[in-house]
Amino acid sequence: MASDSVCAPYHWPPAQTGFSVGTKVGTLSMNLATCRFESVVTHLIRLEPHNFVSQEAPRCHLLGGNFVICKGLVVGKCPRHHDPENGRNMKIARLPTEFRPRKTLQFAAVSREAYAVNGHISYSSSLVTLVVTPEGYILGVGGREPEGTIDLSAIRFCTGKGISLVDDVSLHTCDVQGTRLVTLQGQLSNRWWNRDHRHPLALLPESCRPPSEQYFIVTGTSSGGFHLLQVRPSFSFGCGGDLMWKDGVWNRDKVNLTGVMFEVAPDAVKHTVFAAGREGAAVLIRDFQQFLIRRFGSIEKAWREAFDLDGSGEINFTEFGLGCKAAGYVGNATRLWAVFDEDQSGEISLNELLTGVYPEAEGQKENTSPTAEAIENK
Repeated sequence: MASDSVCAPYHWPPAQTGFSVGTKVGTLSMNLATCRFESVVTHLIRLEPHNFVSQEAPRCHLLGGNFVICKGLVVGKCPRHHDPENGRNMKIARLPTEFRPRKTLQFAAVSREAYAVNGHISYSSSLVTLVVTPEGYILGVGGREPEGTIDLSAIRFCTGKGISLVDDVSLHTCDVQGTRLVTLQGQLSNRWWNRDHRHPLALLPESCRPPSEQYFIVTGTSSGGFHLLQVRPSFSFGCGGDLMWKDGVWNRDKVNLTGVMFEVAPDAVKHTVFAAGREGAAVLIRDFQQFLIRRFGSIEKAWREAFDLDGSGEINFTEFGLGCKAAGYVGNATRLWAVFDEDQSGEISLNELLTGVYPEAEGQKENTSPTAEAIENK
């Protein structure tokens, strides 16, 4: 791929002390060959008048009924702030009705500018934030108001409801033509990176294992705030991958994971996303509960000390996986999650963790689980 192409990898320069090596990121553009897939619905994206012009006709594709992937190049200038009253409207285009997200999403994209040096054309790149609203508007915000070419394939999301992964981030999958696409959407709660960056931001189930390490650039909460993330495969504890923070413009921020999309490893497609047969489920639950009771003394104590660390009363998949690791459990966390989250709500409560494997516990006050001594006497 030519280095002057708008789809060329973006070079991420180190933003914080301790990150001294730049990183080439090739995921800001997505060259998905839609000819690989059947029943792809395609529509033109209507540009807003007088703001941007088309260099390559922008289109949006709908895969599997709810995966939206945009494509095309537009040329224009993204202002620093959205100020429609003074004529500084940052609207780029508008998506058709069936291609619109349920809530506002933010994406990191590249704006590539051309300039002449000694008679030769050179290019410089900068990051811009693209905002897609439930009304379908694509808005652009630039840190230094560059006028350049923007690749709209940075916009990819799911219109359907996903599974709670961590904080307000949901995980979405699409099985098409023998492969599986995975995308993340939503925002992490506030993180302090000097303290938290060595721990995974999120765990992926084994059905969503990436084929290799991949880097993504995502947005923060403010214009000009971007973060470098790494998705890496994992084969431990029944998990398929880790999402790691690698660098960022701000030390403390709420990071949007929207725009992270990849095709899973071929061996991961055989695993069903967060689903487990009922065969052997009771044994699996009982063994896990016995493990927690021996390790912590009771399931309630395990819940407080290993799983529900923020006291919210419910845990997502990442909290569950990290709790299993903290407890020293070496079984398949993905299958356990699917068994406990039988209603597929995307979250597990203490009552679900206390699933009635022990009938004698059901009559006890506050759903108290049997003690380790009671387990030994069974």
